[in-house]
Amino acid sequence: MSVAGVPAGGGPFAELTVTQLLDSLAARTSAPAGGSAAAVSVALAAALCGMAARFSEASLGSAAEIARAADRLRERALQLADEDASAYAAVLAARRLPTDIGGDERDATLSEAMARAIAVPLEIAEIGGEIGLLATRLASEGNPNLLGDALTAMLLAEAAASAATTIAEINLGDQPSELAAEA
Repeated sequence: MSVAGVPAGGGPFAELTVTQLLDSLAARTSAPAGGSAAAVSVALAAALCGMAARFSEASLGSAAEIARAADRLRERALQLADEDASAYAAVLAARRLPTDIGGDERDATLSEAMARAIAVPLEIAEIGGEIGLLATRLASEGNPNLLGDALTAMLLAEAAASAATTIAEINLGDQPSELAAEA
């Protein structure tokens, strides 16, 4: 682990065991936290979509395309888990800046960090929505033996998208008033 509980190394969420991931989220640190958990949940939903699509090739002509899309979205979601932890760590660092460096410079640094802490969970939510649509299609047109997996993917994606949207809204509320008015 590195500063603020963000796992060290490139692409760390993709490299952690499930136990390490859970330990990282459970640690008494500010990041990783809810946004990273939402991103990992979207990645789990995407993995289930990919699997359900691969088992649906006989019944769904676009199954291979759905599997490729799910794989691409899964990879991006894992990247966003790292980006969310880094974005929130940057917010915390900006809040700790000394007030004597100049209010405008400090506010600009904080505003930039908060903008990223809003953008990342919104992208997580967007990917969750995309996965939810793919999973819904698989549930209705895919292999009926994978219905439970497709529905689980849909529910995970929906919950993660809702959580990520809520985090973005909370972070928007933390904005300095001038950036919140622009958003």
